[in-house]
Amino acid sequence: MIGDWSFDELDEAAASIMPALPPVIFDIHAHLYRKATLNVSAEGVFATGPDEVTPDVWRKHVGRQVGVGRLSGALFLSVPQVQTESIDAVNAWVVAEAANCKNAKALAIVAPGMSPAKVEPLLDEDAFAGFKPYHLYASSRPTYDATPEGYIPEWVWPMANDRGLIVTLHLVRAGAMADAGNIGYLREHCEAFPGARVILAHAGRAFHAPNARAGIDQLHDLENLWFDTAAICEPEPLRAILEACGPRRLLWGSDFPISEQRGRCVTAGDGFLWITPDMVDPQAVSPCRLLPVGLESLRAVLTAAKEIGLDANDLAAIFAGNASRVLGLAPKTPSKPPAETQSLYRHARQRIPGGTQLLSKRPEMLAPEQWPAYFREARGCEIWDLDGRKYYDFCTHGIGACLLGFRDPDVTRAVRRQLYLGAYSTLSSPEEVALADRLCKIHPWADQVRFARTGGEALAVAVRIARATTDRSVVAVCGYHGWHDWYLAANLGENDALRGHLLPGLQPLGVPRELHGTCHPFAYNNREAFDRIVTEYGDRLAAVVMEPCRRVAPEPGFLEHIRRRSREVGALLVFDEVTAGWRFTFGGAHLLFGVAPDIAVFAKSLGNGHPIAAILGTAAAMDGAHASFISSTYWTDAIGPVAALATLDKMARADVPAHCRHVGDRVKAIWRQCAQSHGLPVEVPEAFPALAHFEFRHEEAPALKTLFTQMMLDRDFLAGTAVYACLAHTDALVDRYEAAVSDVFALLARAIGQNDITSQLRGPIAHSGFGRLA
Repeated sequence: MIGDWSFDELDEAAASIMPALPPVIFDIHAHLYRKATLNVSAEGVFATGPDEVTPDVWRKHVGRQVGVGRLSGALFLSVPQVQTESIDAVNAWVVAEAANCKNAKALAIVAPGMSPAKVEPLLDEDAFAGFKPYHLYASSRPTYDATPEGYIPEWVWPMANDRGLIVTLHLVRAGAMADAGNIGYLREHCEAFPGARVILAHAGRAFHAPNARAGIDQLHDLENLWFDTAAICEPEPLRAILEACGPRRLLWGSDFPISEQRGRCVTAGDGFLWITPDMVDPQAVSPCRLLPVGLESLRAVLTAAKEIGLDANDLAAIFAGNASRVLGLAPKTPSKPPAETQSLYRHARQRIPGGTQLLSKRPEMLAPEQWPAYFREARGCEIWDLDGRKYYDFCTHGIGACLLGFRDPDVTRAVRRQLYLGAYSTLSSPEEVALADRLCKIHPWADQVRFARTGGEALAVAVRIARATTDRSVVAVCGYHGWHDWYLAANLGENDALRGHLLPGLQPLGVPRELHGTCHPFAYNNREAFDRIVTEYGDRLAAVVMEPCRRVAPEPGFLEHIRRRSREVGALLVFDEVTAGWRFTFGGAHLLFGVAPDIAVFAKSLGNGHPIAAILGTAAAMDGAHASFISSTYWTDAIGPVAALATLDKMARADVPAHCRHVGDRVKAIWRQCAQSHGLPVEVPEAFPALAHFEFRHEEAPALKTLFTQMMLDRDFLAGTAVYACLAHTDALVDRYEAAVSDVFALLARAIGQNDITSQLRGPIAHSGFGRLA
């Protein structure tokens, strides 16, 4: 039987996965030791290997599995079976060995009862990186049931925090990462000591895969917490971490010399089981030849990465880049503004007219040359730009589209299933029928539905249907409804939604001359203006297109008046619910007011960011759709309907509007309190909390708005003068936002007092109108 520490031609064949590995690899979890200092059995991998395991031994053996030329360095750990009386000497030896190895660092064993003075001689060593506590040193028995307090000296934390040191933890207890006590300890200490860099060995010791899924949701938001892959032989726990945290929090580790042991750790029942050679019957019909653990673990990492769809850049981060950042071997957070993100946007402005595909996404609308135009990852309220800098989104959350938060797991799961099945493009989708039925059930006044991909397109479809149904052409319009010709044909001089909120030089050019005079605006809550349109164009009026509300509530009787007068002249009432949508109440804002339209249009939040829009209407109102040419870019794409159905399911389970009201009320209170505390001229209108906003009441309001955004970016917040609340906004995040706002409002008040506003801007003043055009 082939044993540990060996590597034959069959192992080499199994290592054929090596071409999939990145060219540079850093090992975040490798052990160095001398047998004489260990307290181990005579049969294990530690006892059967070399008497002295140095970096050269590590490089030779791990190099066989990953390619020796790829190994750039390592974080070396002592073996925790070191006898207590030898800890000091072993720590000094490991640090010295790391110092003689290029691009290497080392951790020191710490145990209960140790004085911090024991490690102080190591603090000035360049190779020293932090601490390795271990359960074997706990006084309680069995040690596998020890709490973290039982084996981690408390003095480790302030020392790690002050010096930015590593603390690599091997969690025990039955649930490991899912144990409530472990979770509580990690949250308390990671939050109290944010300068400490905590690595959970063995992916939070997720040898029992369900523990990873049960625990990661309660830990993923801790910014100073990482996970190493050492000896994890199944893709499932690694995939759970990747799904919750992305590829920048996972670190590859060999767990050398466990990597030289033959076998595989598998989830079994309510625990895990190590399959070892002595369990294999060589006389079986199909005997199993076990591989080294290192190869099994590599295969698990690559399988999880493939299932998630990670690319070469992501693998490079897992196998080396993340370790470099954690250990401080890579450059620190880039200077502001992020270089790569801004560089790409400068190029985009030469290649793409306008720079972006949506006016409201242009950095010029918020903080020119500062606002990140592109993002690499987004989950919940967290976003990472191309330079790896993390932000919290307290702005519009995908221009109001991601009401559940970015990459909601339930919606993503439904979309992934559809992608796997393959029936997602050009083929007829039964999900669109299910979605139509669901929407009509939620809106009993509606009978039929057409679908599109975007809100602007859906409004254009709704107007075409209304014109076809009524055989009329004139449209009365209130509010902002997109960029299509039917809407831009309105007289801009009277259109409050657009007047003064376009970029300089931006005009609705290209509107066909025959459409001029077919679209007439009126102001919200202004019955007289609407009645004038009805009086002049009543017998030619095809539709009245308006938002039932956005930031201002309708005056008593206003919507009822619009409903009644529209019916009197035979015009169809079209409610644009694209922005308000489902954030005020489940089913749309018009349900709050008990006024049913002839047609309602939904988009944005309907699919939580996946392209989908719906045009709902009564059978009579939709009659024109049957004979009208409507060929939406929606095609028969199943992704949009699938995402929408999953979004509606989650909205039905969670009271999203109530949560958004709570968050919005808190945010508005923060603005008021901080403004009052610092004497800043800020007005917070009594508007819908889910679309909370404030205004600077100062002659230099545009500059203050830009400076606010710039300063909030410095504090890792995407923020303007509006916050679109979403389900992913937690009270803890709102607390953090409050601290940033208080700090920034104080600085703005000081700038006003010193007449020093524009000089603090790092770029031009932003163009106004972001919140209105969003």
